[in-house]
Amino acid sequence: EEEKEVDPQGEYASSSRAALIAKIQEYESNMVAAATFSFNNAVAQLRILNPGLTEEGLDEEKEVRDGQICSPPPID
Repeated sequence: EEEKEVDPQGEYASSSRAALIAKIQEYESNMVAAATFSFNNAVAQLRILNPGLTEEGLDEEKEVRDGQICSPPPID
């Protein structure tokens, strides 16, 4: 039942474990590329809208907490 919900057309039912892992890695890589593109695009727009913008400390892996740019908390 759960398998039908996750894979309704049975597309992955006959796939090997290695093929499934490769597909997951491909999706992960595509997601990272999309996030990087979005970050760089946002920075490019900010540069145009705010000439002289201070960019020191910008990092796509950081986050804003309490008005500060910080590293994200460790994942347990």
